[in-house]
Order: sequence, then C-alpha cells, then structure tokens
Amino acid sequence: MAMHPAPYALGVLGAVPFVGLTPQARRALGYESVVSAETTARVQIGYGASILSFLGGIHWGLGAVKHSVVRDLPPTPAQLTTRYAWSVTPSLLAWQASLMSSEIMACGTLIGGLLTCAGVDTAYAKAGGYPKWLIPLRYGLTAAATMSLAATAFRGVEQREKK
Repeated sequence: MAMHPAPYALGVLGAVPFVGLTPQARRALGYESVVSAETTARVQIGYGASILSFLGGIHWGLGAVKHSVVRDLPPTPAQLTTRYAWSVTPSLLAWQASLMSSEIMACGTLIGGLLTCAGVDTAYAKAGGYPKWLIPLRYGLTAAATMSLAATAFRGVEQREKK
C-alpha cells in the first residue's frame, strides 16, 4: 500500500517545531531577544516528549484493532500484551525526560527514546506488523528530531563550559 500524502505533509510540519526551536534557528530567526535559550530548550523538550508519547500511541492503536504482529497471522494474546507494554514505554521515557533539570540529560533521553522507537518500528515492519511505507518517513523525521535535540543538548554543554 502506498503512503497517503497526509502523513508526509503532517510529518514534515511536525518537524518544524524541532528545527525551529534549535539554538541556531533561534539566532537565525532573531527571536533570541524575545525568548530565553532556557525557555526555548524546555519548549523543545516538551514537544519532544509529546512526539515520543505519540510514537508509542501508534502501537496502542495497532494493538487495539488487533493489527497483525506477524504478516498474515492474527496476533496471539502474548504478542498483543507485548505490543501494549511497548506502547506505553515511550510515554514513560518522555515523562522522565520532562522531569529532568538538565537539558543535556533530557535531550539525550529523548534522542535515545526516538532511536529506540525507530528500531522497534523497523522490527515490526520487517515482520509485517507495521506499515512499511511509514518507515522511510519515520527515519527522516527521527533524523530531524534527533539532530535538533542534539543541537539543544550541545547548547547545554556550551553553557556548562562557560560556567
């Protein structure tokens, strides 16, 4: 099945806050005099946490409709339990990241969560339990999000080195 154009367009729009909240965008767009770097970082971390939670929610939804976990076979109760358990894991990671006072640790936690989600989604896609058309889009969006969070984390490193 080919990808509907809406996920691509909405995915690209969803990457805009990640990129727009980087320290580089803050300088380039000239809003550094309006919003502090700390506030911008916290907003990006909050957005990252919501996106990480969303990625888990995809699996909750697929489990709820008993989407096949392995190509052409109905999911077993154990497979559904595993999928539901996985589906809440990104939300728990996101919650932890949002509680961290260190921008570096929060960004690192979100990056790890996003990369882990991409790996889990890839494994499900290879088994037929996740739409394969979604994987290339996921990789691009994960790259944009992780690079943006890394830029914010490095800003935190620069701040610590200045102190």
